Amino acid sequence: MTMTFETPELLAAIQRYFDVLYECDLEKFDRLFLPACHLFTVVDDSLQVLSCSAYRELLAQRSSPKSLGQAREDSLISSLALSSDIALVRVRVRIGSKVFRDVLNFVRAGGDWKLASKLYVLEPAADARTAS
Repeated sequence: MTMTFETPELLAAIQRYFDVLYECDLEKFDRLFLPACHLFTVVDDSLQVLSCSAYRELLAQRSSPKSLGQAREDSLISSLALSSDIALVRVRVRIGSKVFRDVLNFVRAGGDWKLASKLYVLEPAADARTAS
């Protein structure tokens, strides 16, 4: 059985994810991402895998969209419960001129929702220009 799953605690974790990307806030990153988290995408038919620590380093070096005065654009597309402690979340996020679609895998351990893995794709340029 599948169901939409949007508890206040999970919604807060999703908002923290949006904040991390917009602000490049490493304290929020550390509270949200499990150390074993990995990020996955496919570019030119090649699997790209990024560890949590490598992604954290990239964020630490990036000028945040907030600091650059860029408009914030992020949205929750859908959420799905696999159990009361595991959820799949689809989101859309703009970072600069790029728009990403992400599938975030959250787990709840010790009462806190944490990001266990992330699948992402870059929207085609035509879609990114017409995004609202």
